[in-house]
Amino acid sequence: MNHKSKFDIIVPCYNVEHIIERSLDSIFSQIYSKDEYSVIVIDDGSTDNTLKSLNRFNSEQNLIVISFESNKGLSTARNHGIRRGNSEIICFIDSDMVIPPDWLLNIEKILMTKEIIGVLGEVALPKGEFPNKLDKYFYSKLRGARQFGEESIIGPTWFLFNNSAVKRSAIEKTSLFDEKIKLYGGEDTDLAIKLWDIFPNSFYYSSQIVAEHYHKRTLEQFCSQMEIYGEYNLPILLERHPKHYKELGGDWTKSFKGYIVFNVFFASIIKFLNHFLPYNIFTKYLVIYSVVRGYRNVL
Repeated sequence: MNHKSKFDIIVPCYNVEHIIERSLDSIFSQIYSKDEYSVIVIDDGSTDNTLKSLNRFNSEQNLIVISFESNKGLSTARNHGIRRGNSEIICFIDSDMVIPPDWLLNIEKILMTKEIIGVLGEVALPKGEFPNKLDKYFYSKLRGARQFGEESIIGPTWFLFNNSAVKRSAIEKTSLFDEKIKLYGGEDTDLAIKLWDIFPNSFYYSSQIVAEHYHKRTLEQFCSQMEIYGEYNLPILLERHPKHYKELGGDWTKSFKGYIVFNVFFASIIKFLNHFLPYNIFTKYLVIYSVVRGYRNVL
């Protein structure tokens, strides 16, 4: 790539034939001139028609497609995108998300006018879509960076790389994403902590940077993913980042208070109550319990 654009938009994808065209349509509809941004799509060994769907965009001069023969995981996919680009600002968007035309504009406005190195946006339920039990928790003010307000400095454990942007000058001071983390969850947090330790208090959340998320999951499916995270990736994070032990939830994993609050007896009661009274606090408990249970599987 000889031309240096202002933004690289990195889009890792795996088996997203149902949404990838709509996602890319929204990316190529930014109000910026297309010579100001590059779109780097990394197909991570899809087994459906995702690659075929990408052919529709062959005429886009600012599109780069990287294709893996087998699934290598999000970390490897994103790292290939980072290394392939050369822009000042590296943007990350998941392939099952749709963004408005002013997405890049809002990223630049916030990232370049504040003393920060990374900005995280808002992930929203698509307009008109009826929320299930998990959605009501997932998109509530109880969860994620939005609990700190519409605009706020946030810590590294709240920073994700699904709808966000980071300055290249900052991310290149790290070893990028850990490609050994292949199962669900943790690769975002690991890199965010590495960045935070070099550039403290430099992550920002803004509700102006919006992406609609077209990914339907049940509470049971998400809890299964979180149990995998707790068993395989959380131990890596706790060992690697002891200064962030409490932020990572380590004090709930094997402490006395953790066993009092998160145990099979209480979890059974909460699960029963959540079936009839689907309050967000019950859903949050079951999600955290899944992480803790996964972690205890390796003790």
